[in-house]
Amino acid sequence: MTSSRGWLRLRWSYSGKRYSLAPGLPDDPINRALAQQKAQQIETDLRAENLTPGAFDLTLAKYRSDSTQPISVVQLWERYIEHKHKTLPDARSLEKYRGLLEYLHRYFRTRAATAISELQAFEFRDWLLERLEPITARERIGMLRSSWGWGIKRKLVTENPWADVKVKVPPKAKPKPFTEEEVQKILEHARSEARYQHWADFIEFCLSIGCRPGEAAGLKWQHLSDDCSSIWIGESFGRGRQKGTKTNQSRAFQVFPELQALLLKRRPEKWGTDEYVFSAPRGSPVDDHNFRRRCWTPLLDELGIPYRKPYTTRHTFTSHALNQGWSISEIAAVTGNSEETILRNYVGNPYGKTKVKRLF
Repeated sequence: MTSSRGWLRLRWSYSGKRYSLAPGLPDDPINRALAQQKAQQIETDLRAENLTPGAFDLTLAKYRSDSTQPISVVQLWERYIEHKHKTLPDARSLEKYRGLLEYLHRYFRTRAATAISELQAFEFRDWLLERLEPITARERIGMLRSSWGWGIKRKLVTENPWADVKVKVPPKAKPKPFTEEEVQKILEHARSEARYQHWADFIEFCLSIGCRPGEAAGLKWQHLSDDCSSIWIGESFGRGRQKGTKTNQSRAFQVFPELQALLLKRRPEKWGTDEYVFSAPRGSPVDDHNFRRRCWTPLLDELGIPYRKPYTTRHTFTSHALNQGWSISEIAAVTGNSEETILRNYVGNPYGKTKVKRLF
């Protein structure tokens, strides 16, 4: 028996598998006695399993059925986190789920999930907006909506109070691409200043093909042809792990001679297929925070160029490619964006400033 955030939980192992059960009881002496009775029931069934197969309910439904109170908001969310743990790629992906758990504890405390009305859901949204940015709050409300939907399927709750709860996110100005003059200044400064020279090829690569920075960080020599004339992009690196691309789709294309030469020059005589094309100064994979702090931010500051995120290299490529007559399908094939995305976000003046003509 353990206590998690003030709530009792039973944990045990059987036949090499770990089990966990939240009996729905706050941690106090009386409830510990009730939970111990539940634990004894489970232990009895486990002992009887050898003589009477089926005595132990592998689904654990038998041990939840006589819960002394309906499942709370916090318990439902904890159960949902357990479910997501099985479907999400790694523990880092669960961080925002665990972060929301703190807010649910503070606001709902021990309130039952079935008791949450739509009005209370709206009130929680307003409370959350005082603490989070609108775009983050919108995502969190969406997560709650999904968790209640998951709970309905498992008969933990009957209605979804979050179904119509929306968060309006104010529009943001589209990122301003770097001008051709700014691009040249960035590349020249990166190659001429010793403290930035290690990153110069990485920056030029991102600007040259418009890939996401994480895709450049995740590029390995095995993803290039033998003569480095063509590239396959289907993986990325971020938050300490190798993973798929943002869209989980791959793409391949040929590069222009100058970029081919840059890659050939980088490749060591003895290289492993699993080695990264670009790395941090000490040989570790490129960490986006480290790159931004040690190179990107100070480099732009020294040049007097208004700060834009490293991701702006991608917008810069797309905008200038359109301006130079590339077709939308060509840009989509190289960047991995859909043609619809390019039409919606980039077509027209590359800097998003349509000229208004005088009418009167």
